[in-house]
Amino acid sequence: MLSFIVRRLIQSFVVLLIIIVITFSLPYLEPKGIYAPAYLALGTRATPMMVQAWGVAHGMDHPYLWRLGSYMWGLFTHFNLGYSFQAGRPVMGILRLYVPRTIWLALVSLILTCLIAVPLGIFQAQRRNTAFDYSATGVAFVLYAMPSFLLCSLVLDAFGFRAPHLPISPPSGVAPWLIFQDPKAFIMPVGCLVLLSVAGLSRFMRGTVLEVLVQDYVRTAKAKGCSSRRVLFKHAFRNAMGPIVTILGLSIPGLLGGALIIEDVFNYGGLGVETVNAALSSDVYVVLGITLLVSILTLLGNLLADVALGIVNPRIRIEGVTR
Repeated sequence: MLSFIVRRLIQSFVVLLIIIVITFSLPYLEPKGIYAPAYLALGTRATPMMVQAWGVAHGMDHPYLWRLGSYMWGLFTHFNLGYSFQAGRPVMGILRLYVPRTIWLALVSLILTCLIAVPLGIFQAQRRNTAFDYSATGVAFVLYAMPSFLLCSLVLDAFGFRAPHLPISPPSGVAPWLIFQDPKAFIMPVGCLVLLSVAGLSRFMRGTVLEVLVQDYVRTAKAKGCSSRRVLFKHAFRNAMGPIVTILGLSIPGLLGGALIIEDVFNYGGLGVETVNAALSSDVYVVLGITLLVSILTLLGNLLADVALGIVNPRIRIEGVTR
């Protein structure tokens, strides 16, 4: 297990380096290059001399490799993510301010998704080919295919501007515990994120349970006289949790990606709004910092999923899973 974790950490580090290089290089492909933020900051009064002076003041006059090496050195030695051109403060301070709100939103949604999707998938498998199964499958397909911004717009129109008139936007403060102080204001954003996640996870849970129910050991348990409930929850459910754990680990980037869009639609002051503002203003280091954060969480989720798979199903050798 230890050798597996070390090997995965090395692989994750290599992937992280590739992400840093690609994200850091993208601004050079813009029409105005890395000086695009200078034109936005200086406005219509920008002249070539003023843009050059702005670039010198922010260290953009150095060669590409020098800037990339300097950024990596500061990142890996001092956890320095750079300086925001727009906000006028370090990127780390911005992330400390907004990350907890997005994490709480994604975490609450993940817990509710598991509490709804897992029992729903099991019940669908138990009642397969019934009216309930067909109805739940149809709804899941619609939600799974629906873009998140469209779902948010429909929910906003139905419950925000019509009865029951739920709050159309969470509180504007950035304190992460506001989700507990005013839970009613978070019903729509959390509900949209849960609906998007439940659709895929419930379908996967149903398929996994159905696949386990046709295995030989399940038939043997039924032949020995085990009740349907005992077979379902003691044999099928336990063995079906292996793939579900993997899916949950892989769903972390999807939850964060969905949260970014939902935050922008509902004007929730988290990483979503900050990402959009940074992208529109060409705030390179903020976009790079958020990209690195999401990448790290994604790689960490993959690692935890592989480790948890070996814990949930001890028969699977963790070394064999990764081959």
